[in-house]
Amino acid sequence: MRPLQFIWLLLVPALGGAEVYRWVDDTGVVNYTQHSPDGIKADRIVTSGGGATVAVPTVVETKAEDPDAHLSAEQKVMKKRLEIAESARQAEIARIKQSNCGRAQGVLQKLSSKGRIRVRDSSGEEIAMPEDERVSRIAEAQRDIVSNCEATG
Repeated sequence: MRPLQFIWLLLVPALGGAEVYRWVDDTGVVNYTQHSPDGIKADRIVTSGGGATVAVPTVVETKAEDPDAHLSAEQKVMKKRLEIAESARQAEIARIKQSNCGRAQGVLQKLSSKGRIRVRDSSGEEIAMPEDERVSRIAEAQRDIVSNCEATG
């Protein structure tokens, strides 16, 4: 047996279980390497003795102290502006819910405390509110309290 053939026979089994990484670069070209590229999502392909290959997704590691390390300066500014806008939106929602809570509590108190409620009909004439309408409005006010008032305790 020739020395070159002997070396080849020794290397073939070692290559059978090698790990290969598949990744796509910025231009869309698919690359295969023996080492996972830094900062790029790559799929690990495990081969086993000439058998089928299995792609195992790998995770791109980022520094725990800066989750925005992959963003450009402009993207970081845009993200900060979005966070500020979201915070303002959440504050406005909280203010509206607080207002709706107070209004619903006032309606419930008025509807529950008096025996007969007087309302104006479509012609502007004052009439007594029918009992079924009063019960319906009480239930509506209770639903509004549940959805708008924060539970304490």
